[in-house]
Amino acid sequence: MLLRVAFILSLSLILGNDSQLISQPNTDSQIKITDYSDAKNWSILSSDITHKIDVFFVHPTTYGAPSNGKYTASITNKELNEFTDSHAIGRMTSVFAANCNIFAPRYQQINMEVLSMSEKDQNHYLTIPINDIRTALVYYLQHLNNGRPFILASHSQGSDVLQKILIENPDIIDRNKLVAAYMPGWTFTDEILKQIKIPLSTSNNQTGGVVVWNTIEKNGSSPTLLQGAKCVNPLTWTTDTIEYPSSYNLGANILDKKDNVIEINNFTSAKINSYGGLEIPVPEPSIANKLDMSMGPGIYHKYDYDFFYNNIIENVADRCNEYLKTH
Repeated sequence: MLLRVAFILSLSLILGNDSQLISQPNTDSQIKITDYSDAKNWSILSSDITHKIDVFFVHPTTYGAPSNGKYTASITNKELNEFTDSHAIGRMTSVFAANCNIFAPRYQQINMEVLSMSEKDQNHYLTIPINDIRTALVYYLQHLNNGRPFILASHSQGSDVLQKILIENPDIIDRNKLVAAYMPGWTFTDEILKQIKIPLSTSNNQTGGVVVWNTIEKNGSSPTLLQGAKCVNPLTWTTDTIEYPSSYNLGANILDKKDNVIEINNFTSAKINSYGGLEIPVPEPSIANKLDMSMGPGIYHKYDYDFFYNNIIENVADRCNEYLKTH
């Protein structure tokens, strides 16, 4: 029961604080699963296949309160789609662009206000993004992938939704084709890894594993960190608890709260703490004052990709090269 309460509280915070204040003034009507044969329902749909490996990316929450009675984001909301494309999908998928063909579906994400409803209604609304992304993944595998190896990637609500799909349908993907699953911004435990039949990645060139972290300041906490959370350090791609210095950080690419991009070499050190959080020191005031800390002090959830941007780019190349060499 306590774990269920913690999960609800954590999801509520994530959906509220990961989001842009974009509202949709009409109430929900009967919602259908999105048609992914329609190119308009993809943010990025690679047609010019230039790489041997794909990435299927599920974006984080960009639809925040107030809902004005519409608890599920419309797939045709132009303002929301444009914001999602520029502030989430475009930025996060750029770490894969040098090595992967990109496939990034839109989906009917839920609003934080769902969490104040009855459990029955909560489950109803959570089912909507799960059904969308399951449908998008199946469509991608059957019609767009053409047998290529692929990376699964996501963040926050995207990681939660993709995790649930893998729990409910563990055989939905061919694990022999899985290069890696980059799914930061959510909790993965040993039990969940067992259920999805994908191991935690423990080295920089391991293929077929989950790569996950949740960035916080020293001794901090985060609503995305639940009991038993596993973590991979994106400075070394290992799971030890050594603190690695900022010299291991190949460069951050940070979108600040005024939509300015800040590039910083050797940005931060990082270590995995005893409860599965990725601890970093508080950034220098010249940077810290520009960060969007809407999830609370010391919670760098929004910057899980940004702070380790160039490390991720390098690591994607390492894993892709290793997969192609060994398969």
